[in-house]
Amino acid sequence: MSRHTAKSLFDLNIQGAEQCVRIYDGVSQLRSSFDLDWLLRSAIVLAVSAMDAYFHDKVRYRAARFASAPMPRQLASLKVPLGEVRKWDEVSRKGNVIRRWVVEHLKTRPLQSPNAIAEALKLVGIQGLWNTVEGDPSARDALLACLNQLVKRRNQIAHLGDRLQSRSSGKALRPITRDYAVRGIEFVKELVQRTEDCFAG
Repeated sequence: MSRHTAKSLFDLNIQGAEQCVRIYDGVSQLRSSFDLDWLLRSAIVLAVSAMDAYFHDKVRYRAARFASAPMPRQLASLKVPLGEVRKWDEVSRKGNVIRRWVVEHLKTRPLQSPNAIAEALKLVGIQGLWNTVEGDPSARDALLACLNQLVKRRNQIAHLGDRLQSRSSGKALRPITRDYAVRGIEFVKELVQRTEDCFAG
């Protein structure tokens, strides 16, 4: 059985978003009367989900190494139930325990906003994430603005059915294009690759 990494799992997960676009293209050629824009909306949701899972996995796969290495301050300050602490002396593989505690800590926390992502990665010794991923301040601001906009659109789709909310809107759907969905997927892929280039393993 092959051993996965955060990146190899991301490569599998992002395929769902890409396949939504391919299905959109294929069905579009049939001149179907169905509203195919939902496939594009699904692609955005799946792309952000793949990114979220990647950052969770990045933390999960790196956590165990701190059983035998100095802990980052954020990890050393992690609160765990006293009942769990009692088990610490009973186990030989301390890294697995640390990993489990970190996974439990993050399991209900989405890692989508720039701040949430950066704070989570500090648990496993990745400091200054965004400054490292993009050293130029102007380009970094643009990168994070793009991320925030993509996550906002994902939330509009996932939580509001992608419908406009003002009284005068008639709750019409927000428009979406194939180009927007493709650019969203490519943005996520590039962001993950740049993170890997800076913080492999």
